[in-house]
Amino acid sequence: MFLLRLRTLFCLYSLAVGSIQTSESFWKLKPNVLVVDVDVKGVNRVEVPVICGEAYEGHNITWTKNKDKHLEAQGNRITVTVEGWKGANYSCFDNEGSYLNHTLVLAQWSFRKIIRNTPEKGYIHCATNNYGGFFQCSWSWGENRHGHITHIEAIRPDGGSNISCSLDPGGKSITCLDQDYCPYAEELERINLTVYFRSSFVVESYNAKFYIMNIVKPDMVAISRINHTCVEVGYPDSWNTPSSYFPLIFQVKEIRCRKRKKCDCSQLSSIETYRTQSLQLPVSKGKMVCVRAKDEFCNSSWSEWSQYKCKKNRKQRKPKSHARLIKREITVTAQCGAQGSAIPSISTDFQDHSKITTLMN
Repeated sequence: MFLLRLRTLFCLYSLAVGSIQTSESFWKLKPNVLVVDVDVKGVNRVEVPVICGEAYEGHNITWTKNKDKHLEAQGNRITVTVEGWKGANYSCFDNEGSYLNHTLVLAQWSFRKIIRNTPEKGYIHCATNNYGGFFQCSWSWGENRHGHITHIEAIRPDGGSNISCSLDPGGKSITCLDQDYCPYAEELERINLTVYFRSSFVVESYNAKFYIMNIVKPDMVAISRINHTCVEVGYPDSWNTPSSYFPLIFQVKEIRCRKRKKCDCSQLSSIETYRTQSLQLPVSKGKMVCVRAKDEFCNSSWSEWSQYKCKKNRKQRKPKSHARLIKREITVTAQCGAQGSAIPSISTDFQDHSKITTLMN
């Protein structure tokens, strides 16, 4: 019986010792911040060595946990045990009680709780409005967990880029600049962005990899009226120049003002849509013109829709008592200002670039 109890105690001791992991289970995130990798499937106890500072070797050093709990361990170097995701802030003091330094120990798990995942954008969405090297990344906070950014890493694998990031006002996005980015050179390596979010003593990391050329989304284009049958669109002021090297392609659609109020309406079956490179577009009276743009050569995003409402000619308006819905064939001019010149039907197959119809030269 005694041997059986002894064997049982030995087994329990072995399990307890086995659950305490070594220094391979934690790593340094940045100065004064250590991260412990949490094993959510089982018991997780990690012994973490903490140092007050090389200059305090041999001094009489005392420690506190989370500023209020005094630890029995003393000296410049101590070992703390982190259980589960119960991280803490360990501060050290001299023999007179003066603050010297601290080490923040955080627990990282595989859950995703601090920010939300969206169907189209994922956890982190990055975009830019030109090829200047700037880009912005945004996210949405989780409903049940308040967090903030504790660290940002943005690099290219070749190490040839100097990328700096800063937190925007409001804490829901960051703005970064690749100071070595050249818009006239081929972009060979993707940007590897990692953002660390902290909630209490838990940290979660989120990653995004992308080329700048794939996250470009131009600003809205400007639309101005030339005459009753033509409008002119212009490149956004924020877009790169010259336009011959950074060309945009436009998507245009006409909507009857009395039926549709927004350019992003979902019912497109009765709306004529086409693509063109021309800056001057023929339009019909009584319709709303919607235009958006994207980089012609890259598979990036369209800009938001710009709209221009074409006013009807009131002199031609009939009394309401005699108003009738007349079906007629609508013709548009091939050149702005020309009259009665019908153009061929416009292809709406946008998958093949060769099928894109250019309305005007």
